[in-house]
Amino acid sequence: MSVFQRMLNTQALMFVYVVTGIIMAKTKILKHEGRSSFINLLLDITLPCMILNSFNVDTGINELIAAGEIMVISAVCFLIAWVMSKIYWRKAPHERKAVLEFATLFSNAGNAGLPIVASVFGTQGVFYASFYLLPVRVLIWTAGLSLFVDGVNFREKIKILMKTPSLVVVFVGIALMFSPVKLPAVLSTAIKNMGDMTGPLSMMIIGAALGESDLRSAFDVDAFKLTFVRLIVQPLIFLFVLKLAGVQDILWQVAVTLTAMPAAANTEIIAEMYGKDYAFAARCVVVSTIISLVSVPLLTLLF
Repeated sequence: MSVFQRMLNTQALMFVYVVTGIIMAKTKILKHEGRSSFINLLLDITLPCMILNSFNVDTGINELIAAGEIMVISAVCFLIAWVMSKIYWRKAPHERKAVLEFATLFSNAGNAGLPIVASVFGTQGVFYASFYLLPVRVLIWTAGLSLFVDGVNFREKIKILMKTPSLVVVFVGIALMFSPVKLPAVLSTAIKNMGDMTGPLSMMIIGAALGESDLRSAFDVDAFKLTFVRLIVQPLIFLFVLKLAGVQDILWQVAVTLTAMPAAANTEIIAEMYGKDYAFAARCVVVSTIISLVSVPLLTLLF
């Protein structure tokens, strides 16, 4: 089965989960105040379990070298995206500029990207994706946060990072990978099974958020411009650059897939936290999420 077919099947599944989430929100099965509990379950339990499970495998020197390589790829992609964000949004209204730049730099690679990578590329894909996301998780709370507010205390940034389970569990996984001690079979199975919940859960949460949104207000020209840059321009540039550089197939495919995800879900959360245009941020997340259900499979035709 080709990457396109696997991606198409995965996105079809994700669409079913999204629709389920929309129905849950519309019928009040999942209310707004209850959605935060599901988000905490995703971020603090199931997603870390999925990441940890990807490290619970026998890894050779070639995989470790590739893991280092994809971290470099991640840093290079961020630098390119940073330059692009400054060029694209230099004339954007002040109240929207931080949102547009942040959404250009950071995709929903953790919540939506990792489950998709797991379905299409398997455990090996999640392993590489976890390393790709290491620099991203650091940058989102440093360079990303600086877009919304100046003078954030460095100690506070470190505290935020150290409280991020998905980041902490990567270091736990690395320690586990090099340790002669292996997890008991029962614990390994439990971690894997809880990690397998991530895909359906993350998409149902996104669907619930869409179900609460007024989609008529989502027709915002700037939100569509951001979506075009986020889902089309950036992935195509990175695909061209990484293939031209002769990067190993699975590495550039994982990197491009994560880049092609919609705007980061926490764009709206951070914008609201620091008094920026969070309603516009929410529209960017909604529009890019809906269009990504079609754009991501089409992109993989180039894989």
